[in-house]
Amino acid sequence: MDYVPLTICFRSLKRLTVIDCCSHVPGDGFVIKAPSLKSLTIANKFSCCYSLVSMPYLVKADIKLQHGDSKNFKGWLNSAKHVSLCLQPPMDSCPIGIFNQLVSLNICTCSLDWCRLILRHAPKLRVLRFELKEVRLFPKQNPPFQRCCISSVDVQTPWEQLGSVPQCLISSLETVEWIGYKGTQAEKKVVMYLLENSPQLKTMAIRSLKSTKDSEKFKMLQELSSTQRSSTKCRLSFT
Repeated sequence: MDYVPLTICFRSLKRLTVIDCCSHVPGDGFVIKAPSLKSLTIANKFSCCYSLVSMPYLVKADIKLQHGDSKNFKGWLNSAKHVSLCLQPPMDSCPIGIFNQLVSLNICTCSLDWCRLILRHAPKLRVLRFELKEVRLFPKQNPPFQRCCISSVDVQTPWEQLGSVPQCLISSLETVEWIGYKGTQAEKKVVMYLLENSPQLKTMAIRSLKSTKDSEKFKMLQELSSTQRSSTKCRLSFT
């Protein structure tokens, strides 16, 4: 039997939220044809998501998907000003376009590959936030529906140095936040890279896990405080 994706087709629709907490049959998914969208939220654990049209008026997008080929996101989000992503690793060979309007990017710590890729193509980015994403679909749901590529809090995508410093780091990035910082090697490399290569940076705010001991926090702060900063205006806060 051939499975036909669900098609969401409203040419004048401005706001769309797609939440899926139920298992679907293999091979299904959904297609979005809503070129007038300004706000898009997808929290989907089981289905694949595909788009057949661009969304030139999109301002805000919050995307959490467990399945789906990253090439399907080509052209989706390029007009958005505020983007939040929790996705499986992208295909570097697939061009994603330029995020000329993007000023705020919220990245799940399971999706560092996406961060590295988008930084190269977001020349106006001002705010960059890292945090482990959780979606609680129902108030009493326990545990919450988590969409992360990692199953252990101790495993994270390795951070690879960028070939050249992205334009946004040089000219526009002002604020970096890390919520739930654990001090892993991957996390330290990201924070140090941003401190060393962001001359416009004003704030580096790091919030450690609540379970972190004071002695561990002090050691983390020492490591980061000793990192050379390219911005003389940068204020490092660690809590």
